[in-house]
Amino acid sequence: MGLAAFLVVIQLLITAVHWIIFRSVDHYFDLTGATEYYVFWLFLLSSLTFLLSNIATRIIPSRVSRLAYRLATIWLGTIHFLFLGAVVMALLELSSDFLLLITPSWVAYGVYLGAILISYLSLRHSKQIFVRRHTVALPNLPSRWRGKRALFFADTHYGSIHRAKAAERLVNLIESEEPDLIFMGGDFFDGPPIDPDLVTFPYRRLTQTIPTFFISGNHEEYGKKAEFLRSLETNGFRIINDEKVVLDGLQIVGLDFMTTRTEAATAMTLKHLELDRTLPTIILKHIPRHMEMIEMSGGHLMLSGHTHQGQVWPVSLITHFVYSGYDYGLKPYKNLQVYTTSGAGSWGPPQRFLTQSEVVVFTLENKE
Repeated sequence: MGLAAFLVVIQLLITAVHWIIFRSVDHYFDLTGATEYYVFWLFLLSSLTFLLSNIATRIIPSRVSRLAYRLATIWLGTIHFLFLGAVVMALLELSSDFLLLITPSWVAYGVYLGAILISYLSLRHSKQIFVRRHTVALPNLPSRWRGKRALFFADTHYGSIHRAKAAERLVNLIESEEPDLIFMGGDFFDGPPIDPDLVTFPYRRLTQTIPTFFISGNHEEYGKKAEFLRSLETNGFRIINDEKVVLDGLQIVGLDFMTTRTEAATAMTLKHLELDRTLPTIILKHIPRHMEMIEMSGGHLMLSGHTHQGQVWPVSLITHFVYSGYDYGLKPYKNLQVYTTSGAGSWGPPQRFLTQSEVVVFTLENKE
C-alpha cells in the first residue's frame, strides 16, 4: 500500500472514530441546539487535523507546520482513549442495574476525564526508553565475540516530532551501555523533510569507535531516501541493505525493506548473498516476516522492528494477531531466534499505553 492510500484509509478510520465519540458525548451530555451543532463541527474538523498537518509538514516544512503536526498527533492519541471511553460507557449502559443508581452524565464525566488523564500519562511514559537484556547463544561463535554485547534499536522515526534532542538522549543511553556492536533495524527517519544531519551527527560519538550497521525500513521510502542514507553513511553507519558482512567470524546480513517485501523476494536475495552456513549469522529485517526463508538460509538470530508492539493497547492485540505472536520479544522459530523490538520512538500518536519504548542489549554466547 502506498503512502497516499495508507493515509486515506487512516483518515477514514479517524473520521469514523470521531463520529462515534461525538455520538457518545451527544447522548450522555444531552447536547441540544447550537451546542450540539458546534460540538459536531468541532469533532468533524478536528478529525482532519492529522492528515492536513501531515501534508503540511511535507509541502511547507517549518516550525509552525511541525507544531501543528505534533498537536494533531497528541490529539489523535487522545481520541484513541476517548474512543475506549465511549466503549466503556456503552458497556456500562448495557448494565442497566448499575446505571439506575448513578446519573449517566456523571459517569461519563469520570470516564472521559480518565481517558484524557491516561492520554497525558501515556505521553510522558513514551519518552522513557527502557533497556531490555537477553543472552543469545549462536553456534560456532568465535572467542572474539563470546561475552560481547550487541545493542539493537529500531523505529526512532526522526522527523517532525522526534528531532535532535531525542537523538542526543538516545545516543547518551546507548553510550552508557558500552556495546561492542550496534544494529539499527530501520525507520530511523519518519519520512517528512528534515535536515538529516541534525539527527545522524550525534551518533558519530558511537559510530567512530563501535561497528554500527543499518538497514532501511518502510519509512525511509516515504522521504528522500538517498539523502537519508548519505547522511547515515557520512556519520559512520554501515549500510547493509541486501548485503552481508563477516566481522571477525560473525556473519551479519541486512535485508532491505523494499526488495524483500515478499517471501519469494526474500528467498532470492538470501540465495544471491550465498551465506556461509558454518558461521554464526545475525540477520536484520525490518518486518518480522519470512522466518521460514531466513531459517532455511542458515540464520541464527533475526532482528526486526516495525510493529511498535501496537504502541497503544488494544492495538497491541491486533499486531500480535497479524504477526502470529512475533510482534514483540524473543521467540524461537525452529532453529532461528527472532527478536522484534517495540521501537525506540513512535509514529502517529506520541503516546504509549501498556507498551514501552526500548533498546535491546544481547550478550553473545557460544551454543555448545
